[in-house]
This record gives sequence, C-alpha cells and structure tokens, in this order.
Amino acid sequence: MPLHRRPARHRLVVVFAILIGFTAASSCSPGAKLLLSRGEKVRNLPHAPPSGPLVLIFAFDGVGYHELNKALESGHAPNLEKLLGQSRGNGLYEHAWSAPNAISILPSTTIAAWSSIFTGAPPAYHGVPGNEWFVREEMKFYAPAPVSVTETDDTRRMVTEDLVGKALNTPTLFEQAGVRSYVSLNPVYRRADIFTTMDPIAFVSLMADFVHGEVLEKSSLKRDAYAELDENSVPKLIDAINTHGLPAIQVVYFPGIDLYTHLAPDALASQVEYLQTITDPAVGLVLDTYRAAGALDRTYVLIIADHGHTPVLKENALGSEGTDTPAAVLRAAGFRTRKFKLEPAPDEQDYQAAFAYQGAMAYVYLADRSTCPAPGQKCDWSKPPRFDAEVMPAVRAFDYVNRTGTPIPRLKRTLDLIFARGRTPAGQPLRPFEIFDGKKLLPIYTYLKAHPRPDLLKLNERMRWLGVGPYGNRAGDIILLARSGLTIPIEQRFYFSGPYRSWHGSPSEQDSHIPLVLACQGKDGSDLRDLVQRVAGNQPSQLDVTPLVRVILGR
Repeated sequence: MPLHRRPARHRLVVVFAILIGFTAASSCSPGAKLLLSRGEKVRNLPHAPPSGPLVLIFAFDGVGYHELNKALESGHAPNLEKLLGQSRGNGLYEHAWSAPNAISILPSTTIAAWSSIFTGAPPAYHGVPGNEWFVREEMKFYAPAPVSVTETDDTRRMVTEDLVGKALNTPTLFEQAGVRSYVSLNPVYRRADIFTTMDPIAFVSLMADFVHGEVLEKSSLKRDAYAELDENSVPKLIDAINTHGLPAIQVVYFPGIDLYTHLAPDALASQVEYLQTITDPAVGLVLDTYRAAGALDRTYVLIIADHGHTPVLKENALGSEGTDTPAAVLRAAGFRTRKFKLEPAPDEQDYQAAFAYQGAMAYVYLADRSTCPAPGQKCDWSKPPRFDAEVMPAVRAFDYVNRTGTPIPRLKRTLDLIFARGRTPAGQPLRPFEIFDGKKLLPIYTYLKAHPRPDLLKLNERMRWLGVGPYGNRAGDIILLARSGLTIPIEQRFYFSGPYRSWHGSPSEQDSHIPLVLACQGKDGSDLRDLVQRVAGNQPSQLDVTPLVRVILGR
C-alpha cells in the first residue's frame, strides 16, 4: 500500500534525524559495506545468501513499553497485531512473546543503548557511554548526538566517517554473527554487508535548531518531516532486498518516533498515535516483502527500543553555558570548567572539569588540579582526580546547591542523586559508583537498603554496567541524576539539555521499561517465550539482544 506523501519542502529535514541517532556512511569497512544512496549499487557482498532462519529487527527509537502496548491494543496497528496474533494474556500471543519487564542500560539514551543492543556489551566495555562523552586520555569530546554543545561536526563525522563504529571497542552483532546483514539508518552498522540511508544534504542548520530546542513551536510541521524520514527509508531497504536478496539479519530503524516525541505537546499520547499511523504501515511494507518472498514463516521478527520518554516542561531544562547552570556550581567552587564546545580554542585548554549531558543524567569529569593550578596551565588528564582535593569538594558543592539553592537558587531541588567513585588505590581498577548521602559516599546497595527506591529499576546493576569495566571512566568521576519520573509532578522534573517537551536517560520505569518482542508466524508464542527465557532469563535487557539473535541463527 502506498505511504502518504508529504510536501517536498520537508524532504531536507529527513536528514535531521542524524542528531538523535541515525547515520549514513560514505566510507566502508573493507569488503563489508555498501552505501545505498542516490541509487549506488553494491560493490560486493562478503557473506553468502542465508539458507536457514532469518532475523528481522524493528528498532523503534524512543518507544516505551506501555506506549507500544497501547498501540497494539488499540485496534489501529493492524500490521503489528497480525504479526503477533491473538493475545493470550501476560505478554503471550499466538505467534509472539512480549517480555513484560525488559529494561535498558544506563543512561537510557540513544547512542549508548543502540551500541549495547548491537554489541551485547555494557557501556563500560564497549566504550560509548552516552549521546556525548569525554575521553580524558585524549582530552577529546565526542558528540555524535549533541546535547550540551551546539556544533554538529561529530554528527557529520558520524555520517561520513562511521564515528560510532570507530568508537566501539567490542565487536558488533554483524561481526559476531558473520552472516549476510543489512542495516537501515541505525548508528551501529559496522561490518554489515549493506547499509541503506537517506541522502545527507543540508541538515546542519536544522540540527542546530533541534539542539537549541527552537523547533518546539513547529512540532506539527516537524512531525511530517520525521514521518517522511521513517517512511522513505523503507523503500530503500526493500530495494536492497529486491536487488540483492534477503539477508540473515535485517535491521529496520525508525528514528522519527523519538524525534517527534521530544517535541510533541502531549508526548506519550502523540507517540501512540505516531506508532499507529506512521510506524505500523511502514512495518507492514517490510513484512509484505518477506511474505511475498515466501520467507515470513521462517523469519524471527524482533521488536526492540532503546528507551522510553518522560514528559517534562521546557522551562525545567538545565542548560550548559550560563550563570545558573551545573557548570556554574563548579566555577563557584574554584574549578575552571571546559567550554561547551567540541574543540575549545588553544587558549581554552586549561580546564579542570568537563561535562557531558545525557538528558536525565550529566557526567562530570575532573582533573588532578595539582597538575594545572594556575590559569593557562593545561591539566594532565591522564591522571585521575584526587579524592579529597577534587571529587569530594565537587560532590559537596552539588549537594549544597541542591539542598539550599546557594549560590544558585534555580538549582535547588533539581537533583535526585549524586554518584561518585570512592577512593581508588593507585594502580587498581576504578571502583563502582556510590551514592552521596549528604555526609559520605555509600555503596549503592547499602544506600538503597536504607532508602528504598523501587522506582529506579535495578539501579546497582545498571550503574555497574555503566561504570565498572575498561572504559568505565568515560562516564565521568561524578554523575548527577536529575529529579525525574512519572511518580512526581511534571513541575518537579528536570533534565540536562536544551528545552523540550519530553526527555529520557534516567533509571525510572518510564525511561527504562522497553519493549522486547519476539514473533514468528511459523512458531507458537509459548515456544518463543521459552527461547527468550532460555537466553535472557526472566528479566531480559538490551544486553540480551545480540546473544538472542546469535542463538536463533545458530551462531
């Protein structure tokens, strides 16, 4: 069935989705990559056509578990409903299993989550801890999906130089499986055989608008642009299938859902409507292609998301530069803070602290100030900060402003928790993050025993995924968690970003509870449930997607 066409004036906006998490490639891994843009043809396919089961992954950016369920139960998502079959209750369908309690990694945000989904590794091991991050050993800031900075250079590098793929320090699903793999739009595609995308033209000014939150009043117009992105990506991947045959793994990424949800006045209801009117017809076209090829009965269809969304107020954005921001707290405490730029000027390299924003979370990186006490001196960032001289003074400064509003009244009661690392002996691995209780740092499990927080899902384990591992220091020395979640009034929710109408990144249920659905027309739902539970146990996470796909393919 034809998709609704939108005015040509919106067509440049499709590339704007790169900001949150879609990439295009003009350079490829040797012998392993195809760019389908402007009708280019494949140079070679290193993997043979599949002869066994197929895996089709629908990657829904920003879709929460409850929002997908509402769409499925509405009677207005016929393609998804037909795929799953009749509901038998409690997540079981005639031909599908929907895990009732799957969760994301932390932070529950785009680039980190897709990196974990398509590697099976947590951020502390794959090295991509967020939408933006600082690598202290390089004194380099990365922002493939910028939040605190306004430059889009890294987004361009993600387009032209596979920035996310190069940043990953663990093999991708496509490398691990070693089978013919196609990826549409997703930022993680290293060593897939074919990558289909839209033509990345004239997107920089549009992305800058998004970074500044200047598109809020044009949300209905932007909805059409994001819908066109999702819709127009599907013919590209279908053309690749028709030309080169079905792959063993096909990833179909829909970033427009997330982009529109950030802007929509009624974010969660708007997301459900988008799933019904835009996503479901696009899914139907892909399923029709597999059905026409006689392959749908042997295709395992996996529906997965990176995070959910929590409605917020635009006036509760905790920005970057300014006199009433988190960076101003550290400046008042005597730290020289890094400019919110991708690449500060040569005379701006004497910073002693840096920030990276992830929506509900902010990473704070600290230098050993004894290596750079005077203005103009460049710090030795290869050395960790001193616990008593840098870490705890910064922790206490954030705690004090949060409790008292001094010296910045606007920041009073904006923070939920402050995480930092305890004292680490020289030469020893980094310790896990702990929580500051107002007097001292406590292990997360100890703090939660005294102060239960059932609203923060598996907080201890997920914070270890983020901070304990060879690249755990990329999440900073301190992590600030803003007050967030549906359990408190919207007026009391805050986020590190420019102004939007919804954000994510927290350990709350709304941000973290994601859909993980496995369907197959040729299988009974109970068999699919048993398969998922055999691989992932009773509470799956994004880390289980790659192992699950490998098991399905017998790899």
